[in-house]
Amino acid sequence: MKTIIGLEIHVQLATNSKLFCSCSTVSKEPNTSVCEICLGMPGSKPVLNKKAIDFAVLIALALNCKINENFFFSRKTYFYPDLAKNYQITQYEVPIGEKGFLEVDGKKIRITRVHLEEDPASIIREKNFSLIDYNRSGIPLAEIVTEPDFESPGQARHFLDKLLTTLNYLGVYSHGESVMKADCNLSIQGGERVEVKNVTGFRAVQDALQSEFERQKSLFESGKKIVRETRGFDAESNSTYSMRKKETEDDYGYLYDADLPRIEMSEQWLSELKKKLPELADSKVNRFVKEFGLKEYDAKVLASNKILSQIFEQSAKADPNLAVRLVSRELMGILNYNKLKIEDTKVNSAGIIGLIELVKEGKVSDKNAKESLIKYVQEGIVPQDFLQKNNLLIDVSSSDLENAVASVIAENKSVFEDYKSGNEKSLNFLIGLVMRRMKGKADARILQKLFAEKK
Repeated sequence: MKTIIGLEIHVQLATNSKLFCSCSTVSKEPNTSVCEICLGMPGSKPVLNKKAIDFAVLIALALNCKINENFFFSRKTYFYPDLAKNYQITQYEVPIGEKGFLEVDGKKIRITRVHLEEDPASIIREKNFSLIDYNRSGIPLAEIVTEPDFESPGQARHFLDKLLTTLNYLGVYSHGESVMKADCNLSIQGGERVEVKNVTGFRAVQDALQSEFERQKSLFESGKKIVRETRGFDAESNSTYSMRKKETEDDYGYLYDADLPRIEMSEQWLSELKKKLPELADSKVNRFVKEFGLKEYDAKVLASNKILSQIFEQSAKADPNLAVRLVSRELMGILNYNKLKIEDTKVNSAGIIGLIELVKEGKVSDKNAKESLIKYVQEGIVPQDFLQKNNLLIDVSSSDLENAVASVIAENKSVFEDYKSGNEKSLNFLIGLVMRRMKGKADARILQKLFAEKK
């Protein structure tokens, strides 16, 4: 059964002040970060936040959009308690960017438009009443509208994952602090389009789309009509519910907002923004594979997180091969095992580089290097400090190692003969005995060489 899916994503931009006033975008108590503009008082005049425009242009450029160098704002009229003015300032006729794309799973998902708009207030629903918090009113949002190019809920989620990575690279979105919501549009078999409104969380988007697909499929197969409407998503019951009949664009009565000037982007302004575009994840993957010899999967994992990719690149300057081993393998394995993201830890490039130097100098065994990384991730203890405090740095002489190897061979002659016959498991056993005797203060590669010399 053919499924057609499109998304409208609302991204809260990481500005310090709101879109049309100087009120802070950060507040703790309800209705404290407000002014006459947020509250829609008569006679109040909006003043546009230039940083929000810059951020929206960067997003449009990263999504390969055509930039409209002349644009303006309109009033989207509707009546709801979260909208004090009874209209929302947005862009309709001419967006900041349009006709772009983002490649996901080998497919170009077309971007219809990227535009700016203000966020309405928050409605807090209680059992018998609702409360309104106007702190959110006027916070700048970038709306990213796709074409109906998604073929499955899973593909829509992959798109959101990649979009979030792009936004984090651009520095326009505060991950964990800002809000990202999606309106999910879905239809089957060329039928009516149904919108599932304001879904928060990528897993919830996938679940909402899957739930709505199952609902429409059931209606279609039973011969019932699928009506054009707006629905909500209940995460607890994993089902969508009807909210209202779907409005058309004409219902909103868009009008040019005469309180705001038309914006004309100069060539210099646009050129400066283009220079601020960082190397994005796809380009970084290709470079990591070529420059450091990473497997494509490892490169994608590293590039999917801006902080992790920076730690890897800075560590690679100390030693590319050790950076690959300690960051892309050991560190990533520890993070995955503990179900953590790099942002959840105190790990930084300085700590990793310090560990790399110790490994290069032969002052720490592979086993203890990994143990120090585990402590670094879990407890934030810098590897050098952990190794010194626990007396795990290698401070034995080469003669001490040779004596230990000779003693182990003398005490385990049959095992050593097995090793000489080509049994590599016997070598591992012998190395383990030496490591135990030296309390981990030995490099397994050096021990392997010493045993080989005794053959």
